[in-house]
Amino acid sequence: MIPEHSIMHRAIIALCLLLALAAPAAMAATTELHVVRYAADGVTILNETTVDYTWLEENLPVQGDGVTHYYHQGPVFEGDKWNPEEDTNVLEKDMGAVKGTDLKDICDLVGGMKEGETVRIKASDGLSRVFPYRNVYEPEPRQGPMVITWYHDEDGYVPDYRSGMRLVFFADTSTNPYGVHAFGVWDMHECFDEEYWYFYGGEYPTTTGLSVQYISKVLIYSNEEPTGSVYVSSIPAGAAIYLDGIDTGLQTNATLEDVPVGEHTIELRLSGYEAATMNVTVEMDECSRPDPVVLTPLPPEPDATISLEDGWNFVSTPKRLMDGSNTFAAIYGSVDTAGHSILLYDGLAQEWKAAASTDAFKPLDGVWIYANEACTVPLTFAPGGPQVPPTKSLGKGWNAIGFTDTVPESAANTLLSLGEHWTTLIGFDAGSQEYEISIVRGATGRHGEERTMEPMQGYWVYMTGARTLAAIGA
Repeated sequence: MIPEHSIMHRAIIALCLLLALAAPAAMAATTELHVVRYAADGVTILNETTVDYTWLEENLPVQGDGVTHYYHQGPVFEGDKWNPEEDTNVLEKDMGAVKGTDLKDICDLVGGMKEGETVRIKASDGLSRVFPYRNVYEPEPRQGPMVITWYHDEDGYVPDYRSGMRLVFFADTSTNPYGVHAFGVWDMHECFDEEYWYFYGGEYPTTTGLSVQYISKVLIYSNEEPTGSVYVSSIPAGAAIYLDGIDTGLQTNATLEDVPVGEHTIELRLSGYEAATMNVTVEMDECSRPDPVVLTPLPPEPDATISLEDGWNFVSTPKRLMDGSNTFAAIYGSVDTAGHSILLYDGLAQEWKAAASTDAFKPLDGVWIYANEACTVPLTFAPGGPQVPPTKSLGKGWNAIGFTDTVPESAANTLLSLGEHWTTLIGFDAGSQEYEISIVRGATGRHGEERTMEPMQGYWVYMTGARTLAAIGA
């Protein structure tokens, strides 16, 4: 039989071993800080750096002199837990005669903080506390600068300073009866917004709970959107640049700066050219360089239009047309002709001819075209300049001719170049699909030769002999 006391002794030893194995290893002091500034999404890193305590001491202002002690205040369990007198559990929370670096200066290494932003002070064991801009950058004297300490008068530098790096508030001496530099719970009440107060056990305010030990990370959560840039170019240059529908005030070729990361639409506008759009992807701190946009010239504004009625139309052009805009395909290509050919009549040969798509639509030609529905077609005149007026050879009999002016003119004046060789002129009313009342040379009244010929209209003229018709305004 095993003695009962021996069994109990072994059980105690086993329990102690289990507890020893289960106990976490003591946390070690940290010697460097990873400082990160995040974008508004809380994920994208805008800037980051890692510095150790020696770099901090050598490159940034040192807070503390290694002689002056700084205190926090523990929980007050009796009486007013906020203890405005700051006379309870203060001297017991001596943080030591420490030295360190202002948290504000550390934040500035990666771009700092702005109003409305926060910083999370995180320990290597995962513990963290969050603080707003005001308490970091604009502390009241009773709070004092927030200092990440790396030196203790008794232990020396980290890692020998076993609780470092540690957050200590370098408060003034104005709010406690001892005349020491103490950051009390009532100081926290007065200096911090309520959401940043810390409570021991969820009930008792304490500032020691804000004094994070073993600090390894300083994480700034900014409201800034991550940005990049885009180099926008076009051929030709000089186009106004619109970003997501907003005029940037810049013209190509130019770089758009501080463009939020993500997908964007860029539109280019230049007088005389079609607007062009493209989608671009902007990456943080990168300059996107899409290929130059080749702008397409706008077709010239029409100088005149021909109105086509539903059915047959007898038309003409009053002037020479611009090269590239003078073929039947260019002018009438969009007209639904219901399968009908565009027709011209050769007065010399006295025969009909179907116009080819590449044939030019010329002044003095009377052209027949069928439209399946009413529409208009634009005419772009050739540039001005000295030119020999167009002429057209007419044969004996009926000839299809065009009118060559942009304003009405009498038949007598229009056909003056034909002398006495014409007898009758007949127009066509496309609206009613009927021929108009004839005009007779030398006549007055209803058939009078002073009746006008109209722009864009075609006419039949009867000739008693061959003759050349000259344009009057083309």
